[in-house]
Amino acid sequence: MYRVAVIKGDGIGIEVTEAAIEVINAVTDRIEFIEFEGGFEVFKRYGAPIREEDLEEIKKMDAVLFGATSTPFDVPNYKSLIITLRKELNLYANLRIIPDLWNEREIYIVRENSEGLYSGLYDVEKEKVVDYRIITRKGAERIARFAINLAKEKREKVTFVHKANVLMGDKFFRKVVLSLAEREGVEVREKIVDSFTIELVRNPWNQEIILTENLFGDILSDLAAIHARSIGIVPSGNYGDDIALFEPIHGTAPDIAGKGIANPIGSILSGAMLLDYLNLNGQIIWEAVKSYVRKGNLTPDLGGTAMTKDVVEGIIEEIEYRIDPLEWDEVWVDEIRINFIPTLFIK
Repeated sequence: MYRVAVIKGDGIGIEVTEAAIEVINAVTDRIEFIEFEGGFEVFKRYGAPIREEDLEEIKKMDAVLFGATSTPFDVPNYKSLIITLRKELNLYANLRIIPDLWNEREIYIVRENSEGLYSGLYDVEKEKVVDYRIITRKGAERIARFAINLAKEKREKVTFVHKANVLMGDKFFRKVVLSLAEREGVEVREKIVDSFTIELVRNPWNQEIILTENLFGDILSDLAAIHARSIGIVPSGNYGDDIALFEPIHGTAPDIAGKGIANPIGSILSGAMLLDYLNLNGQIIWEAVKSYVRKGNLTPDLGGTAMTKDVVEGIIEEIEYRIDPLEWDEVWVDEIRINFIPTLFIK
């Protein structure tokens, strides 16, 4: 049995996380979900976005399923919950998969997740504020290795996006990436971030494995979401050496929170990535979602009229069709449902 921490967060984070758990439970019963509080309401009670004792318990879990939380602009000493978790859990690699579910293709963006301008280091003076953009050899090497390993697995190139023509940190990052790629025998294409934004809009589907630093990766993946038709269907994984956290890339959407119309697909596909991380067959969720969006009613962000629960029910029906057809008996192998086993071969 795997133990997965759940932090639903605020706004639609609550709704879409509950949707993801419902879909995951339709695939396997090998996961125990354990809920923790986190976010601004916790900060108001305890002075931190998550309690220290909860953070220590989460570190013992096999993975984390995260919803969405709001980060207020003008609250002194408040630190983003997701950035806090990335730092405390040492989640140095962020993988965002921008899917075209209708044409079965994806954009992969590998983003350094712990350094850059999101390092949290800054100086505040009366007349100026300095945010420090940190790039270390350790950080550059481990994210480069993550992207290179993914490229080798998928037999693709790495598209390295940077601003090394101006920024010293990117010059250093570039040397590390190119040196490691040469040793590993992986081809790297270099792109300057300014012009690459245009290329990503015009010609997104042949960029292979995109690798970049923290801030650039955040912006580029949100931009690339236009090719998914809605940011509401984009999943992501944050990976460390000992644990990983999975979340949709959208925010809390307070304007639609509680109305039951939030798109749960990004969270559901994040759940699929979680299952793959635990070696529990996330592919069946991907296939079910692809099948559903081609024929099912969609939520308003995708031009439909469906409620969140309608999408969840439709995807679960697609899963059940794949794993429990009437003419086949269902068997369990390592507690994962396997279908297409004729009754003739059941003892």
